Amino acid sequence: MVSLKKSYSLKANSILESIIALTIISICFYFTILIFATVFTSRTSAKFYTTQNKVNELFFLSQIKNDSLLNENEDENLIIEEEDINKGLKKTTIRFKDSTQFEFEKSFYIQKNHE
Repeated sequence: MVSLKKSYSLKANSILESIIALTIISICFYFTILIFATVFTSRTSAKFYTTQNKVNELFFLSQIKNDSLLNENEDENLIIEEEDINKGLKKTTIRFKDSTQFEFEKSFYIQKNHE
């Protein structure tokens, strides 16, 4: 240990060491916040995926049995719009608000058979 102190001849006072340490900690904390903000957005939350799955379920129910959504259409948190894009393409847009008033909108494009 004595030989290590002799080869290291840079003298620093405690204030300079503290400033350097705080700078390093601040930089690490900044990158931690950036990573946290990138990873934990509203699009990665469980609520987002739950609402998305509900919208997908409603769409597939409307395709299987359109009358199964009659009770769902009375709900003010659910809006289903159908629009003919052209002769062979139909657009179905579903807007759904969950219990926390998070609104999710998804559009589905359906190719129609030419008859």
